Amino acid sequence: MFSLFLPERCVHCEEPSAHARNPKTKEPFSHYLCDVCLRMLHHQETPEEQTIRDEFGKLGKIIEYAHCRAAYTFVAGSPIQSVIHSFKYDGMVKLAAQFGKSISFLTPREVNVIIPVPLHRTRLAERGYNQADAIAKAIASQTKANVVPASKRARPTPSQTNLPLPKRIENMRGAFVLTRDAEKIKGKNILIVDDVMTTGSTLASVAEALLHAKPKSISTLALAIAEQTAQ
Repeated sequence: MFSLFLPERCVHCEEPSAHARNPKTKEPFSHYLCDVCLRMLHHQETPEEQTIRDEFGKLGKIIEYAHCRAAYTFVAGSPIQSVIHSFKYDGMVKLAAQFGKSISFLTPREVNVIIPVPLHRTRLAERGYNQADAIAKAIASQTKANVVPASKRARPTPSQTNLPLPKRIENMRGAFVLTRDAEKIKGKNILIVDDVMTTGSTLASVAEALLHAKPKSISTLALAIAEQTAQ
């Protein structure tokens, strides 16, 4: 059974949520996950930064990243997959914001501008919101950084799902351009935020566009990285 405002069953296994079992719990995700799935989520190790750097290295783009971070590993059939699918496809924007707040500790201290990976306007109209933007704004609310929409999609791109790396790179080539707000990131330490990093081709394409605005440094942060990336 669902409440009017928040789901009272686990978005992963559909068992009663942790909040349904214990309304006094202080767990921030208690309305969305059950106790068992919460333990699975919290027991995940944070992916190694070098692993993410190695994945970017496979793209052949010479971009120097100050930091490359992610909070979780996107494992098929896991609670984090259900969480991301819930806010990405089921409209649970508050869940995206909640996770954004929870991973704000991964924001490098020097970062003063956060840039979400943009959706094309047609995809944005279909979905109603940009999950990366919701995560970025939530991170900013816990830090001293500002969200600046310095990049936009130059064209709609086909789904990256199940595409091999060469096709992903080709798919994202020239996909992003600067906005008028890009002038605000000159000399700034910027952080590009996305929900899932699979090969890094999307994040790298955004970074490549943002280089033209001459930021001081570029870092990346994804809520989760694909399982094959983390291995």
